[in-house]
Amino acid sequence: MKLSKEEKKFWQRHFRIEKLENIPTEMSGYTAIDESNDDEFFYYLSKRVSIIPKIYLKRTWVTDEGVAHIRKLQQLKELTLRSHPNITKASIPYFNQMPHLERLNITRTQITLSHLCESLNNQNLKEVFLDSEENETEEEILEMGFILKERMPNCNIYLDVSHTEYTSGYPEKPIY
Repeated sequence: MKLSKEEKKFWQRHFRIEKLENIPTEMSGYTAIDESNDDEFFYYLSKRVSIIPKIYLKRTWVTDEGVAHIRKLQQLKELTLRSHPNITKASIPYFNQMPHLERLNITRTQITLSHLCESLNNQNLKEVFLDSEENETEEEILEMGFILKERMPNCNIYLDVSHTEYTSGYPEKPIY
């Protein structure tokens, strides 16, 4: 099997890989911050790399289409999609299709707690981080948190934090 011209350019440009046999099938993780990685990047990456346990993306060009490609990766346990304004509730079904996903950070995306209440149902999730909406009352937040906790009892939901510990080292408490 040969690489197409476009795919060869992708592997040369992003990973300095010239030949198909040098492309890894597994990566220990992938991180991109303030980079131009987009949906096409994850199309080509997921075409050849089958296992990536941890992906951390912050302010890249990834949209819901990129999340559709990311869902194809096996053994993905941690997915951070922080500061991606073009990731919407259309990605939630893809999160549900990630069987090993334990930790999901979707802070500063278009996904809200009410969106998660509508359709998030991944029983493997242990932690979800997202932002609250300005117009949500505390009562509404607690009600939605309760709904999610009933559906996914082993999952903690964190609002307006991007990780479970502040710099003081004390654990942040989930809303549920």
